[in-house]
Amino acid sequence: MERTPDAGGCGPGERRQASGEVAAALAAVGNWMFSTAARRRIMAASGLGLSLGDYTLLAQVSQHAPVRLSALAELMGVDKSTLTPPAQRLEARGLIVRAPDPADARAQLVRVSPAGKRAVRTLGKARADAVAELMAGWETDEVERLAERLTAFASAIEEKG
Repeated sequence: MERTPDAGGCGPGERRQASGEVAAALAAVGNWMFSTAARRRIMAASGLGLSLGDYTLLAQVSQHAPVRLSALAELMGVDKSTLTPPAQRLEARGLIVRAPDPADARAQLVRVSPAGKRAVRTLGKARADAVAELMAGWETDEVERLAERLTAFASAIEEKG
């Protein structure tokens, strides 16, 4: 169901207040999802034995591949040299592969290998299990409504940037 700007009888003030509450809730969710503690918990639950840096890089390669490490470094706001060790570990474990960049044979692109895709799915399941634990007392329809609305919100982000 698509909402119009004044759906539900909200005026501009109420809508602004509700938007502020959404923003605050999203900040709390983001802080939890990207906290070192949550990521370590997810990694441990996955059983993959990845370090925090390896987990982070694998997730980024999965999302943006095929991609140069220099482009990922820019997206992540880090120096490329910080990505080299985890990239080497992931490559040694067969989770990512490198290939020449067709646009510049001097450069290389990285992508997730089939084993890396399985690892990403395993991490996704561990992440979903961690989120499910937080909502253990919720009714199924409440979880489904939240999933529906967050999916719509994510689509709006993708459309509008």
